[in-house]
Amino acid sequence: MVYKLTSILALVATLALTGNAQKQITGITFANNPGKPDNSFSLPKNALADEPISDLKSKAFACRSNGLNFPAIKSYSATGGEMFIVTWDKEAMKASTSSKINGPCNHWLASTAAGTDNLKWFRIGEVGYSAKDGWCTDIIRETGQLVVSMPDDLPVGEYIFRTEVIDLTYAGKTKDDDPTMGPQFYADCLKYSVAGGKNQKMPTEGLVSLPGAYLATDKGLLLNLTADGKPPGDKYTVPGPALHQQR
Repeated sequence: MVYKLTSILALVATLALTGNAQKQITGITFANNPGKPDNSFSLPKNALADEPISDLKSKAFACRSNGLNFPAIKSYSATGGEMFIVTWDKEAMKASTSSKINGPCNHWLASTAAGTDNLKWFRIGEVGYSAKDGWCTDIIRETGQLVVSMPDDLPVGEYIFRTEVIDLTYAGKTKDDDPTMGPQFYADCLKYSVAGGKNQKMPTEGLVSLPGAYLATDKGLLLNLTADGKPPGDKYTVPGPALHQQR
């Protein structure tokens, strides 16, 4: 299978709680082609969204944009079923220690075969919390990277890849109970083309709408972190539908 990344919006790692110091993606590298020419790129400055989404019903929830017309940056091809690495400026992230956020990450796909209205999304990956590595956001701060494995069983066609970082710093109350509280979502998207491979039928399980996949009272979205930013009892379940199982 051949995949093509055709355009990208922001894949945002974290944002200062004051809204003044966003930490954004700096490039993509294919893990299976480390020596391939032009296997990475940098995004232009000031081209990315800054603010998180806290309204779970917002029309902009899916990609922090009211539309799906992402700016074309560059095109890439990679062997299907392989991985690519999303990289951040970890030094800039570490410099913002006073505004450290804590939370999981989710990765999604949606087929655009029927257009971009009423997309149905399915989860392909998650990074939550572990006693060894901490939160997904800790991994990003430490390494500046997340590795994303793409399914190799998708039908040929066009897709939208979505990645999100969920900040749980203020997740002790819902936004409805307190407008200053609730989780914050840093979710952004890129166009993704599948040009060959197993070409199986689209999955029918775990499909959801965005907005609509999350409830304010979901266990993974309504919780009080400890004073040092850990989940209660060091246990946490990433919110969202069941992960896609490759066939």
